[in-house]
Amino acid sequence: MPFVNEIEETQADGHLRELYGKIEQKLGFLPHYFKTLGAKPAAIAAQLQMSDAVMSDGALSTIVKEEIGLVVSGINSSTYCVMFHMELLRRFGVDKALARKLTADYENAPVDSGVKALFRFADKLTRHPDDIEESDTDTLKKAGWDDAAVRETVLTVAYFNYINRVSLGLGLVTDF
Repeated sequence: MPFVNEIEETQADGHLRELYGKIEQKLGFLPHYFKTLGAKPAAIAAQLQMSDAVMSDGALSTIVKEEIGLVVSGINSSTYCVMFHMELLRRFGVDKALARKLTADYENAPVDSGVKALFRFADKLTRHPDDIEESDTDTLKKAGWDDAAVRETVLTVAYFNYINRVSLGLGLVTDF
């Protein structure tokens, strides 16, 4: 049980029901995460907008962003987010063994060295955000990434750290 009440679909007013419908349409179900935020529909709406802005394909693919998110969620020991995003990666066709590796041992995951550089940056930004320097982004550029990829990596890491804090703070239980 989460630490706060969940707002079920049957309890939702029209606006919240509409938000829940968008989530169900996109994911195929309504996660506990959003039910625990049901008392704050504006927060759900803002997060859906942020998710669309951050997680859509751009300089980085959605799959790479999800993989970064899995690395961040593993570092943060966010069991809820690890399980949730492992399932999303499975739906994108990413092997479960790779997804598991990303949560606990990304350094030895069988991924391209350029992507691994993104994971290392994500690790440092998550664990030691005050230690980030221009040399860290220079390392990403030397690995073949441009400014747009660096920007999207930072946004993805920040977004997942936010989601992890919400899920941990509310004591969410896994959906799968």
